[in-house]
Amino acid sequence: MVTFIYILLISFFFLDLYLGLKFLEYFICANVRHQPPFVPSVSKLRRTLVKEIKMHYPNTKNIIEAGSGFGGAARYIARHCNCNVDAVENMPFTAFVSTVLDHLFFVLPVRTHWGDVFKYLEHTNKKYDIAVAYLGPDITKCLAKYKNKINVIISMDFEIPDLQPVRVIKLKSGWTKYRGIKYPHQIFVYEI
Repeated sequence: MVTFIYILLISFFFLDLYLGLKFLEYFICANVRHQPPFVPSVSKLRRTLVKEIKMHYPNTKNIIEAGSGFGGAARYIARHCNCNVDAVENMPFTAFVSTVLDHLFFVLPVRTHWGDVFKYLEHTNKKYDIAVAYLGPDITKCLAKYKNKINVIISMDFEIPDLQPVRVIKLKSGWTKYRGIKYPHQIFVYEI
């Protein structure tokens, strides 16, 4: 009985530590850096994203996910599209959790990188078939500057102003709330 209580207390300690670090990162992200806070993509968006890649870009080999969070979408894409995915997340704790989950789920073609996705793109020699982004509307548009390294941008929920999408896939329900505005679940596909 005493062992059970110790295990329970240790579990609560690690849960509290995890939630505290997650809250701290969320606060820093939203209030200090003024970036969109981490919001996991819903499974409906992931399924639609994979369907889009398989249908229109079946020969995709390399994908970069900008703002990958815990890497759920990156692992889902790698598993279902049979391609390499570089997941880039700038929040350290979130990137650490993503790296651990990559190894736990043995999704080898996924590599999580901690850092700014735009600095990563500037310094890498790699060319990507697709960039997947679930970022805010102000940040997603910055991906268009990397035409020499990205062929297609697929943005979840946020449209890139001044760039005409080749396809817009509207999901029937759900939305993402950012800065008090509700953005309905959609996928915007840009060939740049």
